[in-house]
Amino acid sequence: MDIKTFLDNIYEHVCCPVCTNRFTDPKSLPCLHSFCLHCLQRIQATSGTPDTILCPECRRNFTIPGNGDLNTLPTNFRLNSLLDALPGIECKTSGVKCGNCDKSRQEAAYCFTCCSFWCNDCLPLHNGIKTFKEHHALALKEFGDEDFENIFKQPTFCAKHEKKELELFCRVCKIAICNSCALIDHEGHAKIALEDAAKEQRFRINSAIEAKKGKALKKVTTIAKLGENCTQVQEDAARVKSDVQQFTDNLIAAIEAKKNKIFDEVDKKAKQCREQLGDKSQKIEEKMKKDQTAIEKCDKMLKRSTNAQIMQPNEFLDQLFREESEQEDTVDLDGENVIDFAYERNEVLFNYVNAEQLGFLKIKTNPKESTVEGKGISEGTVGLLAEIVVITRSIMGEQLYDENNRVTLEIRNHEGHDCSTEPQIHDNKDGSYKISYFAKETGTCQASVKVNGQHVRGSPFKTEFKPRLFKHVLSFGKQGSAPGKFNSPWGIAVNDKDEIAVADSDNHRIQVFLADGTHLRSFGRKGNQQGQFKSPRGITFYNNNIIVADTDNHRIQIFDDQGHYLHQFGVEGKLSHQLDSPFGLSIDSDGNIIVADINSIKIFTLDGRFLRRIGEEGSFNDPIHCIQHDNNFIVSDNKEHCIKVFDKQGKFLYNFGMKGDRNGELNSPRCLSVDKAGQVLVCDLSNKRVRVFKPNGKFITKFGASGTEKGKFNGPISTALLSDGRVIVTEFYNHQVHVFE
Repeated sequence: MDIKTFLDNIYEHVCCPVCTNRFTDPKSLPCLHSFCLHCLQRIQATSGTPDTILCPECRRNFTIPGNGDLNTLPTNFRLNSLLDALPGIECKTSGVKCGNCDKSRQEAAYCFTCCSFWCNDCLPLHNGIKTFKEHHALALKEFGDEDFENIFKQPTFCAKHEKKELELFCRVCKIAICNSCALIDHEGHAKIALEDAAKEQRFRINSAIEAKKGKALKKVTTIAKLGENCTQVQEDAARVKSDVQQFTDNLIAAIEAKKNKIFDEVDKKAKQCREQLGDKSQKIEEKMKKDQTAIEKCDKMLKRSTNAQIMQPNEFLDQLFREESEQEDTVDLDGENVIDFAYERNEVLFNYVNAEQLGFLKIKTNPKESTVEGKGISEGTVGLLAEIVVITRSIMGEQLYDENNRVTLEIRNHEGHDCSTEPQIHDNKDGSYKISYFAKETGTCQASVKVNGQHVRGSPFKTEFKPRLFKHVLSFGKQGSAPGKFNSPWGIAVNDKDEIAVADSDNHRIQVFLADGTHLRSFGRKGNQQGQFKSPRGITFYNNNIIVADTDNHRIQIFDDQGHYLHQFGVEGKLSHQLDSPFGLSIDSDGNIIVADINSIKIFTLDGRFLRRIGEEGSFNDPIHCIQHDNNFIVSDNKEHCIKVFDKQGKFLYNFGMKGDRNGELNSPRCLSVDKAGQVLVCDLSNKRVRVFKPNGKFITKFGASGTEKGKFNGPISTALLSDGRVIVTEFYNHQVHVFE
């Protein structure tokens, strides 16, 4: 019978079959039938045989020990437990009698340690007694079926020696015993106080809970990694398709069917791999749910079980402790779980087609003429961008592509140093190419087209580079609390899908937008519970998860990309593993979390384990944000109005900037980012603009000015970059987000 059905029919169990009233001092006969003591005394008095008694139920005759003393019959403690629980069931109608003041109240609580009821007037007295510190009291209105079941099972007194309390625990027999049992049945056995044994058991349960939480966190990380692998499989499949497409575009339409066949095979292999990874992910999720159930059950056991209960033999706890000591199964994410896709070209077929004049394109202009044009782009770009338009597919009769279908572009400054990044080749589909590249220096550079390391005749040519300008293209948001509105927006971050997450500080929430400013979702509200915030500021993405500096709650919270709470770490304090109003957040090259805390920069693992500090004590005066670029850490120091640079070991290298409003000077710098050209963007809060530096501290340019018009700021706080290089900026006082290209 389940506990709910039992509670519905409890009155059938607590009434004496003789007097039909509730049991009073229930005694059990050898046949295990139970009756009130006074009912048995009346039966004995009328029987005429004081040393024997006839059971009213089964009609068997029994000799009464102790010369007919009915008090020597064993007490039915289970019935007493039912009678103890009955007031809790009836409290809504008749109230429950307080074990302290004897008054009947409907509003009361039950202490699982005292095994008694307390009214709301006496409960504060109970909770204030020092010796009752570890007691667990629960309001009757919060009782669940399992709580009544725990009351029924309470073995407060020894079943063998009536009215003897269980005070000891036998380590040999693994049971709670009374002092009489210790002398008679357990002589020579190792014994400890029941309270001490329960403390040990509670410690083991807490350790098992922590172990389960750690394993659950690892499973979350593993699931995220499996998701990344699924994405990688999809990307590999897309890359293979691109390679196949590039190769087959040079062949005639007769092999189109073969190309589609390869596509189908790639999709099939990718699907098989994703299904395998999905199955593994699902299995781990099932194990994680099982662990969560175990954690919740242990929490309830710790809160609502007496010492005696917690030390009773328990198959669930035995299994829990066995699992704690077992080695966690791991998934090899770098082994056979992921197929390494690659496409092997049919060189024989390609060479045959090439020999038969297949794949060559007609030259539309005179091959003896070469026209090359350089254009400097100074507006609307990220980095110093130049475009070279190659009008013909060959220069001076030489093929522009080498045998590997590549063009090598070399850009040199006037000192002969390389000043370009990898060029991007664009086929104009009209017999010409456009070559785009970013330059690392301003001024005049020499651009050369090389094939197989040799200069193509007609080059080099000169291209003029100028410092770029930032053009305002979009703003969204205004002051308010409705979705899409802001109240002092702070940190900003972008994921690989170009979704923008904003820490809406004074609205105590996180908002997510598309790159065009369309509001997607919001999560969080003011509070200190899981998933709630108090002035969130720093924010970053990692593995599609959103990491938030919950500043005034002195903690870091981690959510999935939909805003569902995952876990958190950090408590208020000034010790290494503690936090004191964390502000800026970023991720280092090892996937750890960099936290800008008051007067220190700390690095934690994703699960919240403290690793180390950047800099020595006294290195900072109100650090706001720290990012890693190459092998250095770059920190904005608000009150010293400068940027400080440290090596990967945390040793100070140099700083740049000083208080002022001229080029290269700063006034209360806030958050940092690095653009595609490797330049450092600094939010210069009090100067109301964003400044751009080289990593060595050389000033390059700035954008923004004081005002409310488009492209102007009133308190820029944080920047981030979209995949196309556009810069997004949060504006604290005007409650907006701006986009520049």
